[in-house]
Amino acid sequence: MNEIETILCKVLKCDRGGLYLERGRSVLSNRQFNRLEKILTRRASGEPLQYLVGDTEFMGLKFKVACGVLIPRPETEVLVEAVLQWIGPLDKELDVLDIGTGSGNIAISLAANDAKKRLNIFAVDISDVCLKKARSNAKLNHAESKVAFLKSDIFSCFHKQKKMFDCIVSNPPYVSPKEYRELPPDVKNEPSCALLAADAGFYYYKKIEKGARKHLTAGGKIFLEIGDSQAEGIKKIFSDTSVWENMQFIKDLCGVDRVVIIEKK
Repeated sequence: MNEIETILCKVLKCDRGGLYLERGRSVLSNRQFNRLEKILTRRASGEPLQYLVGDTEFMGLKFKVACGVLIPRPETEVLVEAVLQWIGPLDKELDVLDIGTGSGNIAISLAANDAKKRLNIFAVDISDVCLKKARSNAKLNHAESKVAFLKSDIFSCFHKQKKMFDCIVSNPPYVSPKEYRELPPDVKNEPSCALLAADAGFYYYKKIEKGARKHLTAGGKIFLEIGDSQAEGIKKIFSDTSVWENMQFIKDLCGVDRVVIIEKK
């Protein structure tokens, strides 16, 4: 659906088919007109469409989103699909950590596609707003018993117990300060802490690499979404060949390196 169709369906509480079925047979009530006017005004000011309608789709599932929560992107589906492809032939339980879960879209999508119930999924975020929304989305998608949502600054809540994981997956903030200044207004209405990263966009990759040395099992894998032209920088971060091996990149539909997979020796 285009934007106006999406907005009208929200105002009229119908699907796209219902929207055109009623075309020419009814008019907006005053309440509906006022709501439409408010939504269009907010959209014109640069507020993201997904915040206005309250939800978005990811991996065929519905996710509620709101101010303070990063909106799931289609390119992140490449990341989830890479993890699912890896676990497909495996026939054992795996402890999976989703770092910076946001709306919970990665963790919940993995849980929804875990037909053999092999995954013990932990999802962390430092934001209470995100964790509240993620738990709500888990309930919405019948995954509340499959994902443990925890408040943590990356690995901080696992240090004392020395928790180990077989798989670490993350779509961390990776937009450099220079790139952030050039983003469209609607993207800048999303939480900057979920987008912006110091050190030319590599700050969180370095923190994940450092923590994964202690919390990833031998033979375990890291799956990371990366930004445009970040492949060479990622190679340098994981250049210690005494720890890491078998690095590979997966391109998105635009032919850009979008996901990196690294194995721990």
